[in-house]
Amino acid sequence: MNRTVLSFEPLGDQVLLKLEDAPTDIPGLGEHALTDVSDPPGGTIVERGKALLDRLALHPAVGKGLAAVLALPPGAAPGPLYFHMLSSHADRLPWELLFDPVHGFCALDRRWPIVRIAARRRGLRQQGFAAPLRLVAVLSAAGRSGLPQLATLLDATATADAKAVKVRLHVISGEQEVLDAVAAAGRPEVTAELIPPTEPELRRSITAARPHILHLLCHGGAGLGGVRTLAFAHFADVEAAKDRAPEGQREPDRPEDAGSVRIKVPELITALEPSDPWLVVLSACQTAEASDTQAMAHELVSNGVPAVAGMRRLVDLHDTNQFCAALYPEVLAAVRAAISPNATLAREVDWAVVFTAPRLALAGQDPAAADSWTDPVLYVQADPLLVFPGSTALSPADFSTLQGQLDVWQEFAATLDPLTADPGLLERAHERIAELHAALGMAEP
Repeated sequence: MNRTVLSFEPLGDQVLLKLEDAPTDIPGLGEHALTDVSDPPGGTIVERGKALLDRLALHPAVGKGLAAVLALPPGAAPGPLYFHMLSSHADRLPWELLFDPVHGFCALDRRWPIVRIAARRRGLRQQGFAAPLRLVAVLSAAGRSGLPQLATLLDATATADAKAVKVRLHVISGEQEVLDAVAAAGRPEVTAELIPPTEPELRRSITAARPHILHLLCHGGAGLGGVRTLAFAHFADVEAAKDRAPEGQREPDRPEDAGSVRIKVPELITALEPSDPWLVVLSACQTAEASDTQAMAHELVSNGVPAVAGMRRLVDLHDTNQFCAALYPEVLAAVRAAISPNATLAREVDWAVVFTAPRLALAGQDPAAADSWTDPVLYVQADPLLVFPGSTALSPADFSTLQGQLDVWQEFAATLDPLTADPGLLERAHERIAELHAALGMAEP
């Protein structure tokens, strides 16, 4: 995998930095050194981004690793920068702001997308895919219209990429205008339902929809006891928000006005477990804001979701709408590329490269004027998400079982010395490996 991984590890109140992985051999790979994770000095956005890059380069191996990846020529395949966030202190900093004097902001160049790896490692199993691709959108934020993001999703699901994977869009909302717009679209692959009035019912609706991709437009924050919570608006909440701000949209003045249907992160994780989603997009403020505890997006990935996007700070609704408009065509293109019917091996769905275009859309003509384009943050698991084209003959569960058997037989065969092992045993191992390759639809190496 063509990625460079930097790891931030806690050591008491200090933080250790190391070059964890790189596409090429780098002297000092894996060696720790203390690093500074205080807020970068004030000044312009460019100065702050350059200060962050200079700070990383003080570590000899990290400096060499960054120099190697930043030497990629124009048009080269992406060499993503992954930051393994074992330290909450390091997780607070805006690493998406990295600035190189030669190339500019790294995250705005398709060669160097910036991603964060969650602290807790969860093994990801290879997943089979048989159409349709299920995109579920809960568009229900008090004081915020879901119509712009619905329009974005309707446009994205009408593209050639969407048709190739037979996308089905299911919308859950407390906003009557959103439900009416779905009905007016008259598209059989797009359905909608009124958001249920209670948290357990909403969880059941999400579980029943079995999302591959889940999009949540809501309000984020900490609930009782500091537990991170997402607040969704039921129909009555939407109408009350209109009464409070008849002139237009506004953020709730009080936490209780954010929405009466509240899901805590552990409850959302429970709702998602049966469907094993590939990506969750939290179109809600402060869902990627790190403090003494993990950000909401970080916590979801640490509990097994392969990838979650969230927002670091309070964000303008126009920005989130613009971000989503640029995001979903990239998402569907990445899925289509991974599940090509011509594939004989499981392929990675590379979420890292998906986020460059949305950042560019937010940055506009002058990315140095405002840093709102750094607010979307992507957290992923250490292992890549691998997907293989499914069929009626092989379910994801069957694939996982066969893949596990193949791993066992390959490991066993590797222990056999061809010069001394029983020829019959060696032949049987090779036969079984070939059978499992054939069953999995994989070409033997």
